[in-house]
Amino acid sequence: MNPISRRSLALVVSLCALAPHAMVQAQSTYPSRPIKLIVPFPPGGNVDVSARILAPEFQKVLGQPVIVDNKAGASGTLGLDAVAKSPPDGYTLGVASPINHLTAPSLYPKLPYDSIKDFTPVGLIASVPMVLVVGPSMSARSVQELLTAAKVKPGGMTMASAGNGSGNHIVGELFQDATGVRFAHIPYKGSAPANSDLMGGHVDLHFDQLSSVLPMINGGKLRPLAVTTITRSEQLADVPTLAESGVPNFDASTTLGLVLPGGASTELVGKLNQALITVLKNPAVKEAFARLGSEARESSPAEYATFIRSEIDRTARIVKEAKITRD
Repeated sequence: MNPISRRSLALVVSLCALAPHAMVQAQSTYPSRPIKLIVPFPPGGNVDVSARILAPEFQKVLGQPVIVDNKAGASGTLGLDAVAKSPPDGYTLGVASPINHLTAPSLYPKLPYDSIKDFTPVGLIASVPMVLVVGPSMSARSVQELLTAAKVKPGGMTMASAGNGSGNHIVGELFQDATGVRFAHIPYKGSAPANSDLMGGHVDLHFDQLSSVLPMINGGKLRPLAVTTITRSEQLADVPTLAESGVPNFDASTTLGLVLPGGASTELVGKLNQALITVLKNPAVKEAFARLGSEARESSPAEYATFIRSEIDRTARIVKEAKITRD
């Protein structure tokens, strides 16, 4: 081997030896520039408001600006696809929701990303309970009274939703699956018209997010029979859970999570998870989520990953059995 070749080989060996150190040093200095938090929905909605609660506090912990970037479209899949196709360097984060992350694999045959392989779970953010509500003209005052009435005339009662394949629809199907009752599904173009018809007595029941129906409940325009989470909501402390109402182990909510693009390093994920937990423990953040009708929800990356897989599997089963398709 000539002297030049020996020097070249020595240089390559030296660079290889330094590479791991350089990577660790790069991770240890993270973040060194602003971070983009992609919200796959328009401004003003529940997901957007949740992200804007999170971003300024996240910025304080990480020491760099965290900029909310709304990329709406295609039921939230457009924005989540932008996350999936970004470098896994920690400078692009995404807010994942049930419709674009957990139910999307079952509802969209040509989904541009894999909900498991193309994302790295960082941690859960918050959960919004759903509430089983009926109109003021409904005679049923409890879940059991509703089920009794439904069994007298199978398929004769009507269940509103915000549209085919919406979270409201999925939870309604889960309820029917758990209880053995059947309702006639009436899809609307959003929760607002569904609740309007519910108040007017044109449909019998609706599962909707607490944040959407709380004003109508407080105003006496809708009557809550149960919340869909395993524990009661602080906002509706007198309203039982479905489990307490005779539907064992029922637990469903609109749960948001923080994700990185697939392939992010363990060290990066750990750092962001600790920052997220610090933010979620902040009493001011907990209070802000509570005002929104949601509950801050801490988890490890592994716990969030388990949640993702179980919800994708559960939703896939319901979508197949109920033959649900998007509008």
